[in-house]
Amino acid sequence: MKTKKVQEMIRTKKPWNVTAKRFVCFFDIMGFKDMVMRDSHINIYNRLDEFSKARKSLELPNIPDFYGNDSLKTVSFSDTIVVFTKDDSKECLELLTFAASWLFGKAIQTGIPMKGAISHGDMSVNIAGQIFFGQPLIDAYLLEEELAFYGIVIHNSAEEILNQNIKELVGKEKYIDCLVPFKTGKINHYILDWFSSIGDKNREIQKKNALELMKKQREHTSGSPRRYIDNTIDVINQIFKE
Repeated sequence: MKTKKVQEMIRTKKPWNVTAKRFVCFFDIMGFKDMVMRDSHINIYNRLDEFSKARKSLELPNIPDFYGNDSLKTVSFSDTIVVFTKDDSKECLELLTFAASWLFGKAIQTGIPMKGAISHGDMSVNIAGQIFFGQPLIDAYLLEEELAFYGIVIHNSAEEILNQNIKELVGKEKYIDCLVPFKTGKINHYILDWFSSIGDKNREIQKKNALELMKKQREHTSGSPRRYIDNTIDVINQIFKE
């Protein structure tokens, strides 16, 4: 039975406005062209189909009533996936935290390497009209483009809101301040931990699982693209260091 507080929140929840301040998570699938060249059509389709079902599940009515079933919207085109929140409330930030971490981990497990960024600001999202524009979309895209590892980095626009809510935020432990590999060198940034979303709660097992996934990824990669794997391994070792 729903508590009185939850029932009241459901009755008074805000509508999904086309334009609002919201969080944006931009994902880019890495090596998409190479994937098509080196693997069979049916294998690629099956992997993308499995990942697509995972992405769509973020919008299914299976999340706690406290957050609201329409708190997240996702869109996908070619090698890009974008997740939008309804607004910039603490609850939407919490939901995006777990959703982005889980979706990224699912992609890596499916053999689909990605990198991404989370930003914040005024954003217009019209799913029916396929209209998406705003500064946070540009910010997330440009920051993601700079990354040289498989991971999710936090743009300063979202970091500001994160810092305002960090003491009370559910899932705050998933945000880790570390040296992040960019194409221009290593720079301190917050990243979103996806390692804890791929299985056991034991940190040693999480590290082992993450390194195994990187080892598996090496089997499909040669030359300069391997630096993304090496850099990701460096980040894994960095954040699991005691």
